[in-house]
Amino acid sequence: MAQIKNYSGGSETLINKNMVLSIISLATKEIDGVIDVYQPTKLSLKRIFNRNIGKGVRVKYTKFGILIDIYVVVATDIEVNDVVYKIQHNVKNSITSLLPIKIKAINVHIMDASEKILSKK
Repeated sequence: MAQIKNYSGGSETLINKNMVLSIISLATKEIDGVIDVYQPTKLSLKRIFNRNIGKGVRVKYTKFGILIDIYVVVATDIEVNDVVYKIQHNVKNSITSLLPIKIKAINVHIMDASEKILSKK
C-alpha cells in the first residue's frame, strides 16, 4: 500500500495515495456537465508503473503540495469555464476538508465533449 507521510504539529499522518485519487475522481464526477473522467491513451502504460495515476487523474507530490491533473469528458451544452471552475473548487474543498494536504495546482483538461449525459443519482 502506497502512503504519503504528512508531518504536522509533531504528529505523523499516513494517507493512502489511492484515497487521494478516489477523492479527486468522485469530487470531479459530482459536477453537473461532467460526463466522466477520461483516461488518455498515453497514460495507460504509465498507470501500470506509476501509482500516482488513477483513471483520469494524475497526482504529483512535491514538497510544496500536490499537483493535480484531471482529464474529463463534458457535455456539449455547458459553459466550459464554469465547469472547470466548479471542478477545481469542489476538488480543492473535498481534499482540504478530508486530508491534511496542501494543493499547489489543479489543472483540468477537457478531453472530449459529448451530447450523452449520464444520469447522476
